[in-house]
Amino acid sequence: MLEVSLQKHLDGFQLSAAFTAESGLAVVFGPSGAGKSLTLQAIAGTFLPEAGRIVIDGQTVYDSAQQINLPPQARRVGYVPQHYALFPHLTAKENIGFGLVHLPRGEQERRTAELIELFDLRGLAHRRPRELSGGQQQRVALARTLAVQPRLLLLDEPFAALDAPLRGALRQELAQVQARWSMTMLIVTHDLADAFALGQQVIVYDSGRVIQQGTREEVFFRPVTHRVAEFVGTGNILPAGVERVEEDTLWLHWQGHHIAAAPASFAPGALVYLCIRPTQVLIVRPDRLAERERENLLSGRIVGEMMQAETYTLQVRLDHSTAAHDLEIALPGYVYHRLSLDSEKRLMVELRRQELHVIPRDTAGTM
Repeated sequence: MLEVSLQKHLDGFQLSAAFTAESGLAVVFGPSGAGKSLTLQAIAGTFLPEAGRIVIDGQTVYDSAQQINLPPQARRVGYVPQHYALFPHLTAKENIGFGLVHLPRGEQERRTAELIELFDLRGLAHRRPRELSGGQQQRVALARTLAVQPRLLLLDEPFAALDAPLRGALRQELAQVQARWSMTMLIVTHDLADAFALGQQVIVYDSGRVIQQGTREEVFFRPVTHRVAEFVGTGNILPAGVERVEEDTLWLHWQGHHIAAAPASFAPGALVYLCIRPTQVLIVRPDRLAERERENLLSGRIVGEMMQAETYTLQVRLDHSTAAHDLEIALPGYVYHRLSLDSEKRLMVELRRQELHVIPRDTAGTM
């Protein structure tokens, strides 16, 4: 387990962040300049906070109150910076074995060969970094870091310089490495797809603070504030009001419609945001309307659409609405064509209560 609490003031920027990460893959997610990389550097021991505490697997490596500050080499932390920091004059094999010089020659060779095999670097061992692709350089950097058998692996924007197909392949490799080595990995990214694909735990940063932390499902599907909802791509963050509260239903008023949501601790008259991800808005085919009892059934027209790879994002204006659009819907291309939405622009949608998440509207964006 990793426990972090940091305070540092830098030229008008205040880092004041605290979180815990269990073993597994944890993602520190947020916009550029939020303090994510500084946090990794503090954990690695290359950046000194003004105050705070860092504990790795029960060992305190930094504690300002107790004047503990272990040097980087004593922390057993592997750190891969954004641009990999490979030694340009060394081959891939020499880079991987760089931290093993204290071991007997046979052990150095065995461990280096194992990592070359693990990261599929056969045939590349004698190439220098400039002769390697971005993905190959990343594999060498990961192998070099794992060679010293760290208990914690820190990766700063590991996919920033890679194209989309390679990003997907290396995401899978990272997950496999984590499972094989059973270590905690802390990955910094500002890319939503990376955070969703890798984050067994997600820690959301904004302006030097942690504004939410939890499992991927908690953060992406139950954001605690409007700010977090924006960051994690909630898409539909709808200003609504609480009408009444019943034992099993929270009744909301939105755009002239009465919306039933799961019960929550709000008083009648409270101003809230009604959140639902575009992928969770259900399009109802007219011939299936009577298959089961429907709730929060709305009708409208597609007024905008965007195709990205195999996914369509639709903008829908509800009947009698004067807004530019009221809802966003995301769906696979084959569904878009199966429903004939390329020609038929009218549709009905259902907002299922189990997919709706309600947050207070008067929050300042903190936990």
